Amino acid sequence: MAEKSSLPANPLAHVVEQLRAAEVVPEPYPHYYLENIFPDEFYRALLSHLPGSAVYQNLFAVTDLKLDHFRHRDQRDLNAGWTEALPDKLKDFWDSFDEWCLGPDLARAVLDSFAEPLRARFGEKKSWPSVSVESQLIRHRAGYFLGPHSDLHTKLVVLLFYLAPDESAAHLGTSLYRPKRLGFTCPNSTHYPFEDFVRVKTAPYKPNSLLAFLRSDISFHGVEPLSEQDVNSSGRDLIQYALYDKQARETQLRARRLATTEGATA
Repeated sequence: MAEKSSLPANPLAHVVEQLRAAEVVPEPYPHYYLENIFPDEFYRALLSHLPGSAVYQNLFAVTDLKLDHFRHRDQRDLNAGWTEALPDKLKDFWDSFDEWCLGPDLARAVLDSFAEPLRARFGEKKSWPSVSVESQLIRHRAGYFLGPHSDLHTKLVVLLFYLAPDESAAHLGTSLYRPKRLGFTCPNSTHYPFEDFVRVKTAPYKPNSLLAFLRSDISFHGVEPLSEQDVNSSGRDLIQYALYDKQARETQLRARRLATTEGATA
């Protein structure tokens, strides 16, 4: 039997404590930025256990949205069975990570961190939608960018755990935007030109930090173009964690599967 990896104790408790201390900034839409989101020892272990490139899938190859710059983004869905192809040491680490990161305790803490804007939208907690969790390891390379977009309407909250090795690339963070056209909203994930938006702020891409935001029709965010110099030693690594309205997401996925089946038989 493979020897278990030596893991720092209880990263979940540390993350939950950080989320409880988060102060939501209301403009341009509810969000917050946190540093030291993981215990230091755990963060170092996380970086040292990142899988090799062969584990990732190219976004352009696996998505129906064929945007050319998606060729410069690789990702690995943290779904059932994804760790089976990993070496034992990595598998142990990521199985342990998935157990708490994709579990109900973290999901509750994430929702509670946005309790005030969620109450404004849905009423008291008993009226909030049931949620499901989806998460991905993401690696961006030179040539990648992400135009301002509001994200899928089935998402409730998005967390971006930055996996920067040092502070040299702090300028590569995710940016928050406000549309230049007064009252403009978007109910889906359409990507728009940068010139149609004002960049309000950029959450620094710093080690062991986190950007979280409440998804809405005005939650426009994106990534400015990455140059070779920006990512000359490695990619821009992060973990994306999203809470979905469970019922709405299941309906959306069923519709996608039906469309795929109909397309295959047409």
